[in-house]
Amino acid sequence: MQNFEKIILNYFGSEPGGRLKIKQLAKTLDINPGDYPEFRDTVKALAHKGKLYRYKGNNYGISDMKGEITGTLDMHPRGFAFVHTPDAQKIFIPEDGLANAAHGDTVAVVIHRKQKQSRDPEGHIKRVITRGKNEFICTFQTLRGYTLGIPASHHLRSEIIIDDMNGISPLDGDYIIVEITHWQPGKERHRGRIKRLVGKDSVPEFDAVMVANKHSIPVTFSPETLKQVQNMQFETSFEPERKDLRDLLCFTIDPEDAKDYDDAVSIEITKEGHYLLGVHIADVSHYVTAGTPLDTDALQRGTSVYFTDHVIHMLPEKLSTDLCSLQPDTDRLAMTVLITIAKNGECLSYEIMPSVIHSRKRFTYEEVQEILDLHAGPFHKELSGMSNLAKLLKKRRNEEGSIDFDLPEPVYDLDENGVPLSIKVRERIWSHHIVEEFMLLANQCVAKYARKRGTNIPFIYRIHDIPEADSMYEWFALMDAFGLQVSFFGLPITSKKFQNALEKVMKQNDSTTIRKMALRTMTKAKYSVKPIGHFGLAFEDYTHFTSPIRRYPDLIVHRLLKYYLSGQSIPPEINKRLKYIAKASSAAELRALEAEREYHKIKQVRYIIRHVGETFDATISGVAPHGFWVELRDIFVEGFVRSDALGSDIWDFDKRRQILKGFHTKKTYRIGDPLRVQILRADIKNQRIDLEPVKEMKKTT
Repeated sequence: MQNFEKIILNYFGSEPGGRLKIKQLAKTLDINPGDYPEFRDTVKALAHKGKLYRYKGNNYGISDMKGEITGTLDMHPRGFAFVHTPDAQKIFIPEDGLANAAHGDTVAVVIHRKQKQSRDPEGHIKRVITRGKNEFICTFQTLRGYTLGIPASHHLRSEIIIDDMNGISPLDGDYIIVEITHWQPGKERHRGRIKRLVGKDSVPEFDAVMVANKHSIPVTFSPETLKQVQNMQFETSFEPERKDLRDLLCFTIDPEDAKDYDDAVSIEITKEGHYLLGVHIADVSHYVTAGTPLDTDALQRGTSVYFTDHVIHMLPEKLSTDLCSLQPDTDRLAMTVLITIAKNGECLSYEIMPSVIHSRKRFTYEEVQEILDLHAGPFHKELSGMSNLAKLLKKRRNEEGSIDFDLPEPVYDLDENGVPLSIKVRERIWSHHIVEEFMLLANQCVAKYARKRGTNIPFIYRIHDIPEADSMYEWFALMDAFGLQVSFFGLPITSKKFQNALEKVMKQNDSTTIRKMALRTMTKAKYSVKPIGHFGLAFEDYTHFTSPIRRYPDLIVHRLLKYYLSGQSIPPEINKRLKYIAKASSAAELRALEAEREYHKIKQVRYIIRHVGETFDATISGVAPHGFWVELRDIFVEGFVRSDALGSDIWDFDKRRQILKGFHTKKTYRIGDPLRVQILRADIKNQRIDLEPVKEMKKTT
């Protein structure tokens, strides 16, 4: 029996530039026709292993380059993929170059010569370095004696043969979570075991489970973590540095459906006539100590993820809704910031300390608003003082250049199957702003405390960089295209300058579209060990301190504060990990935002499926060469109008002005234009809504 693998590799070793189809290669190597099937399979197997590469036109050869580049794999629904490298390079991977890699894997890539007609270099995956995840949501199928998990998304290409049912008895078509125990090469079926039965796609939590799995968000805690938490219980702790504030009148203000109460607030008037604001945050760091299984799981999650009907907590519920939660009429450990504020809203001083508090009441935002509106009710005096203080803080923040976009948020009324019956705007009332102003101030004070100790001391800040000048130029050009009277304010770009420009624009057109376009000019806020400030809030100092139950960076900030307050030095192992923690927390936040965004899109499609054929008022929210996106008025559902649905014309795309213009008809479609559209179709799997214009509405300028 001939060693075809050795023969093939020897040939290409001597002819590194050779590119041959399998039959051409067989003829070149004088392969016996009877051996051709085995020879053909060997060539394909070598391609799957990454030892050969399949070029366009089914030509095989070795790679043009030998060096490896590592990056993260991003699978596309059409079968190909891209690898994103740490230096922001994007490498195209055709379907035949994927080996057995899956979405999110860290992979080693061999790059081939960049084709002249392609913007991105092309390569193939040589090996998988680390798996992004081993668990995938699948549909259960029995086929010819096999029990299979059929991947529910394009993130995994191959089916999974289920070797271990784990005592679970799904029906054909049920959704299951499958753990891959043995990864097979190429497109061969992997082997695995069922971890969990999800059920039909009509179960209420299906969308949340599907999205969480797709974005690799952990939904279960390790056995070690559960064991660690099992025996935890609350004990009033009085370390020398912990202050007893149980006699201080404080309370929580949260959404009606909240269970994890991160923060409590208090207010007094000092003998000098100043406000003494107390912001008391759950002392999660007392329970979640460094290096424990619980800490490892919390870092891996990075943040809690909130869906309409489902929450994926960063911490086990015993901590998030019980031991750490600042429940009413119960002693709880906290980290407190007492802030003295003058009548003009100026922060005069602050003091940070571990504490023990006793919340007097659990308010909802609506209850607080009602008390303020009626000028009567429990703790009216304190709430009225808080309201007045919040107005001062908001006014001062606005004067310093803080930018408030105040974009509307959708809220869903779901039926028993998790399908929206209606989509409305989440109401923003003044009581929301009261808590928001207090948390912003507390975060500022904590960051200032750290920075004043030296810019090189170990700490994690929340930063927001100055927008790129090019982005700012594009925004002003777009405003000019809208016919809005505003001129570029020149360099340097400052928060106050941009705030003034935005306010000038909003006086002429206060639409959500304009606000969104302004938001797109901004860089993304993130976590960093360097205190460069927060452009959007116009803060020189800022961190996240106020939500340690649901955000990992806040937990780290609490730990670091305790070291500084007690005069201890930071352990070297913590200092070394801070950059990694900041980067991992930023990535986890982005992952959660993308998951929540996809969840919203699925809910929108589920809602609109019931309205196919109906017409809605809409606004153009984005323009592309092949059509434009529109947002349906008042329900925040976004769909796409393809250019071929606009009539027979040649459509020219003006990127600078965000306009699609017909060559013959001269008809234009511009971002921000109102129109009426009909729902043509809605596709949940691809999260796509197709529309067509019905009639144009009067345009606004």
